[in-house]
Amino acid sequence: MIDWTGGYSATWEIKTVNERTWDDDGALPLVTSVDVRRDGTDDVPLLETGTMEMDGRPGFEGRWCRIYMVAEQGGAERHAMATLLFEKASAHFEKGAYTTSMTGRSVLQPAADRKLYRGAFAAEGSDGAAYVGRLLSACTPAPVHVEGSFTLSDDVVFDIGASHLDAAWAVLKAGDWCIQVDGRGEVYVRAKPSEVALELSIANTGLLIPGVDDDYSLVDIPNRYYAVNDSEMAVATNEDPTSPVSKASRGRWVDEVDESPTLVDGEPLEAYAKRKLREASLVTRTYTYKREWWPGVTVFSRVRATIPSNGIEGDLRVLKQELECGKGVVVNETSGMEVQL
Repeated sequence: MIDWTGGYSATWEIKTVNERTWDDDGALPLVTSVDVRRDGTDDVPLLETGTMEMDGRPGFEGRWCRIYMVAEQGGAERHAMATLLFEKASAHFEKGAYTTSMTGRSVLQPAADRKLYRGAFAAEGSDGAAYVGRLLSACTPAPVHVEGSFTLSDDVVFDIGASHLDAAWAVLKAGDWCIQVDGRGEVYVRAKPSEVALELSIANTGLLIPGVDDDYSLVDIPNRYYAVNDSEMAVATNEDPTSPVSKASRGRWVDEVDESPTLVDGEPLEAYAKRKLREASLVTRTYTYKREWWPGVTVFSRVRATIPSNGIEGDLRVLKQELECGKGVVVNETSGMEVQL
């Protein structure tokens, strides 16, 4: 078994994928470089994209391909890193050499391309996870796995022109669930993971490359919220001396005025103002760092950091990744911690 905290060497294999079986179909030669990026921060995340460069003119247009790393450290292990739909993006010809650049699209892209009919909605009381599974399975050739279930407490109505992927994320956000995609391109509809997938600790400090950026701006967080509805007005305030953004801590008011409140379940305007102030006071503190690759850690995975000397401590959720694929894999990662102020 590879010790990912120690040194290892890596070589790369690119395989075409049979859409019907989702198994490897054949080798793709002449690939000179690959790059994989993951991002769960968009409103409707595609989760993965990539690029690939090849010597010569590729003999296909629009082919699913699977990227493998073969890691060696005494023995060898083969890991699928990503499965993407690669299409020609550009080409360069110089002194008899021809290089082709390919763009890789997520297994969720087909769900972003397919639109729903007018008036589509997910019904109150239905299983949101199963609904999302059906939405995605109708579009992507990748296997879709639904792990568990949750019940929708209200109808989720989709905008005109919404895609299958728009609808899937709208339903999942209602249940605080997510989509994850593994290296084989298989799709998992599941609750956001609660188990820790990776520990960045003193014991495996070799995983973390020195240097951490901490983004924690409190500048725009309000401490007074006005809700105005016709002739009625309600105000909620944060005067908690233990809060770093309160009137007591700042010595001044930072106001937000809402002239178009949307009340939920008949709540009074005062309750609405309090709820919106709490929501505006929930911020995500982000950490950006580089680390060595670790199997199974992807967007929405949970990471526990206990290395205060490196400026990072607490339970985090992975937001973005960029994989530098070379003699090994270095992960440029951004993770976030929700802080209620």
